[in-house]
Amino acid sequence: MDFSLFNAQTVAPSTDKALQIFPQLRQYSEALGNTPLIEVPGPRNGARILAKLESRNPSGSIKDRVAFGLFCDAVNNHDFDSAPLRLLDSSGGNMARALAHLGHLCNIPVHVVIPDSASDELLQSLSSSKAIVTKVDRKHFLLGIIARSQQIAREEPGWTLLSQHLNLVNTAVHQYHTGAEICRQLDGSHADAWISAVGTGGTLAGVYAALSQQNPQLHVVGCTPSEMPFGTMEPPNDLSRFAGAGGFGFGFKQPFVSLIPSSVTFQSVSNDKSLKAMYRFFEETGIPIGGSAAANWVVAYNVAAKFGKDATVVTVFADAGSNTDRERGRQLLNSERKVNGSISNANS
Repeated sequence: MDFSLFNAQTVAPSTDKALQIFPQLRQYSEALGNTPLIEVPGPRNGARILAKLESRNPSGSIKDRVAFGLFCDAVNNHDFDSAPLRLLDSSGGNMARALAHLGHLCNIPVHVVIPDSASDELLQSLSSSKAIVTKVDRKHFLLGIIARSQQIAREEPGWTLLSQHLNLVNTAVHQYHTGAEICRQLDGSHADAWISAVGTGGTLAGVYAALSQQNPQLHVVGCTPSEMPFGTMEPPNDLSRFAGAGGFGFGFKQPFVSLIPSSVTFQSVSNDKSLKAMYRFFEETGIPIGGSAAANWVVAYNVAAKFGKDATVVTVFADAGSNTDRERGRQLLNSERKVNGSISNANS
């Protein structure tokens, strides 16, 4: 398996050729990005927490940005006179949905490699977008889907492998779009800390590159599942964890994280804790967020408690999550509250 980064970018890919060939993408392009940066609940006397609300993107997640950037880059580099364009990538979920949606809009074949733990909701979405789906045993997790996508590309060279985990279009999109938007929305102030879950690591590294221009002393924290932490020496596993993040296993690390020159610290959040935070956030704000967003909120809360009231902690809410997970979080939280209530009554 090849872990070499490639396709360095000094700007995000131009959209001109894609919009010229596929004018049906204009509405999608216009709806993409410029998502709200909202203040969310934080610790008393701690820093304020601002979160980028990425569920407002066309397919409902931050991966819409990366999918569109990779799509446009593939179009820019493809000779349509020699062969049709066919797109391939590996994904834990949101990238597959976003890429399949783009392919369906443009009548371009899309092949996605996903873990066999994918939800019925995702599978239905991929089916409605007519994507080709290859499943890999969930026990192999990210290493498994990346390896399988690279194998398909070697055996069937007619597919263009986008490789979101290694293609530097990923970090460029987040630097020049997501991160640039946050810088504008901070409106003259700056972030003191930046928190993001590590899936590909593209969001963490790309937004860092933008925010650090305003504050070279930016504190960077990666959020990772307790069940599969970043850089773990353990083998991949099939334990439930918050979606969209996790270590590779066997000591491998997401290469994009190495692009961050500052020291990056990591905090882990368990699946149950992220589920409870999903529901608690919805209970407090009425805004639905997903598992990685909830985990980011937990870590941002911890970090904000260590800063003064004048500081700003920025994080990202990648998607809105599912009602099923929110209900599971409600059940876990209610059980916890009942236990704590019983203990409190027994001690009174």
